Amino acid sequence: MDSGIRTVTADSLAAVLNDRGFRAEKVDWTGGREALKSATSGVVFHLVLGNGAKGAYHDFTYFTSFRLEGLSLEDICSDWNRGRRFARLHTRDGLLNMEMDVILGTGVQDGYLAVTLELWNQLLNELISALREEAARLSPAAATPAAAN
Repeated sequence: MDSGIRTVTADSLAAVLNDRGFRAEKVDWTGGREALKSATSGVVFHLVLGNGAKGAYHDFTYFTSFRLEGLSLEDICSDWNRGRRFARLHTRDGLLNMEMDVILGTGVQDGYLAVTLELWNQLLNELISALREEAARLSPAAATPAAAN
């Protein structure tokens, strides 16, 4: 019986991104972890490989970060985390961070990784819209939020 995909590599995740029209660049991450860098709607995001050994990771995390001025990061986090599933917001060092974990567990089907990318893309675009709306509500002349990475 086929148990599906149980591990990923930077190359296998890059192929998923490329197959769906996203660029994928290998980058170094804090602590020597492997990661990929990509973007959607002008916002940079990363896929950070997690537990396992090089070439056989059992999970990874989608991650992006924003530097926002004039907005309440705590309120944004609280509102988002109360109303959304799958991706969570948190703050660190004055940045608003969004993360979504992907766990392969005992195996996933071929399309699962593509679906997680579609979900991440949708949630990231929803966050961008929510940040623009909040900035416009507070100051009609407020600038568009800028990605921190």
